[in-house]
Amino acid sequence: MASMRFIGLDIHKKTISYCMKDPSGKVLREGTVPATRQSLDEWMRLLPQPWTVAMEATMFTSWIYD
Repeated sequence: MASMRFIGLDIHKKTISYCMKDPSGKVLREGTVPATRQSLDEWMRLLPQPWTVAMEATMFTSWIYD
C-alpha cells in the first residue's frame, strides 16, 4: 500500500502554490498551478494516490471548497 501524501494549498487570485509531504514531513514536491477549475482538476488527476489536502481559508477559496 502506498504511503499517504499531505498537500497544503496557498490560494491566490491567479495561482495556487502547493507543497506535498510524506508522513515523515519530507517535502516531495512544491510548485504552482494556475487558479482555474480546469488547471486544478488536471493537476489533481496526476497526483499519486493516496493524498489529502488542506488549504488556507481566504476570499479566493470558495470555488475550490464547493
